[in-house]
Amino acid sequence: MAAAPIPANTFGLRSARQALLVIHGIGEQNPYETLDSFSRGVLNYLSQARHLNTRLCPIEIAHKDWTQVGMRIGVFPPGHGLPECPVKDQPVNPDQQPAVYVDIFEYYWAPETEDKLSAIETVKWVLETDFTPLRYFADNLQEMIGSYRLSVHRAVWRALELSGRELLRVFLLYFWLAFGAGLLLEWISRPHDWGTALQPLAVALLPYLTLTHSLILVLYGGFLLMAWFAVQSLIELSQHPGRPIQPTPEKISLALDIVLAAAFLTLALAWDFHSESRVLEHLWNIVTRDGRWQPLVGATLAALASYALTAYVADIAVYTNIDAKSKSYAARNAILNGSSAALKYLLTCGDYGRVILAGHSLGSVIAYDTINELLVQYNAALGPGVDRPDPNVTLEQLHTLKGLVTFGSPLDKVYYFFREHVKRDQSIRAQILSMLHSFRKLPSGRDYGIFDFNYAFRQLDSGPEPFLWLNAWSRLDPVSAELKFYFVNDQREFHYAVPVLAHLSYWSDPAFYDYLGAGLLF
Repeated sequence: MAAAPIPANTFGLRSARQALLVIHGIGEQNPYETLDSFSRGVLNYLSQARHLNTRLCPIEIAHKDWTQVGMRIGVFPPGHGLPECPVKDQPVNPDQQPAVYVDIFEYYWAPETEDKLSAIETVKWVLETDFTPLRYFADNLQEMIGSYRLSVHRAVWRALELSGRELLRVFLLYFWLAFGAGLLLEWISRPHDWGTALQPLAVALLPYLTLTHSLILVLYGGFLLMAWFAVQSLIELSQHPGRPIQPTPEKISLALDIVLAAAFLTLALAWDFHSESRVLEHLWNIVTRDGRWQPLVGATLAALASYALTAYVADIAVYTNIDAKSKSYAARNAILNGSSAALKYLLTCGDYGRVILAGHSLGSVIAYDTINELLVQYNAALGPGVDRPDPNVTLEQLHTLKGLVTFGSPLDKVYYFFREHVKRDQSIRAQILSMLHSFRKLPSGRDYGIFDFNYAFRQLDSGPEPFLWLNAWSRLDPVSAELKFYFVNDQREFHYAVPVLAHLSYWSDPAFYDYLGAGLLF
């Protein structure tokens, strides 16, 4: 990427050359999904809300053993013809290249947490985590006293409120756990075991597996399959309501799914009633008789729980584990090393006047940790040449990082549940740990006595331009919250209608990109 001369007119943007590095959250993310969503959102904002003349082109960055693709949104004067995207080794007219642009990159970390924890290990982690706030109640209360500046009287009431909330949360978790365990024990106490539980069901079904019954079941199965495809298409439509890239095939496919589902169901019902087979009635009676449904429901629930634990919760368990002796600690280090390298590249390549870091969900925690990592590296004394950070960021390059936007962020929750704790008299260790995670952290108000030392790293807040931190959250997003433990320049609540799904709504919300653009780009 060659840096263009800085133009006199930046069309209202804070800098002619800006870069956004976006870090995704938990779940089964695929490469370039984050880049796709964010690029479309920013492009729509620039072209529709700001009425700029924009052109979208890819950028390729060659790494040691892989190639990363980013997107460049070039901004041209009004009425200027939009050129074709440049191709290497082909002649390029400098007048056709954007002098003002916003580049967008993603940091993709999902593979680092795959298959690191089993469902059983994740459940164990959840149960252990549930008691952490009560085990370290005094630590959390001190943080709230310091962050909220509570008086002694208010601190007492806050302690009562906090203890009641934590006890209720522990009770609810273990109540449902005990309820499920009770059902399991009641089923096990019967004269059968898991391996033979389905045998009576198979024996009962055999007499009905005639050719007629089998064909009718195939038709019912076809109905369920096509109905499932149609539902999946409708769900994707609701989650991604933007302009489709293949509208005609999409409409045909959905219509065909619905028509085939209706045809399969009509044929199955007609044949079922005409032949007086009553397949559905017999199947229902066989499955529900003598509790035969229980192992089927149990297996289904177990499969769903296992998927949720390994695909989502395990990501949090792996990354938030700060125990260097843990088997998942290497994965956390790999994620943080990769994010730090990506951010340092943008800061040191010389192509950008402003770099902005964005993080969604757990990605906001990674983004925050990445900033702390760069600050610690900058403030640390350099070790031997073979063991130095590469590249080593200068203060001028560090000041290129101008902003952080967190959305759907659990930063407060991660700090509350997963930070490393110290013994009651470990004044020095407590300050070292705080120093390593000190960026914009509000003081806890602890009394370190004669062991107190200054550890604040304020380089980002002492640059020629103020560093800005924006936080977007929603009450119906159970992961996010208004951040209380950190100094954030601006926080905005987004009013989404659907609980839980609100956690993903930022990606496609024009209001979110307006918040980001007005606060950090313009």
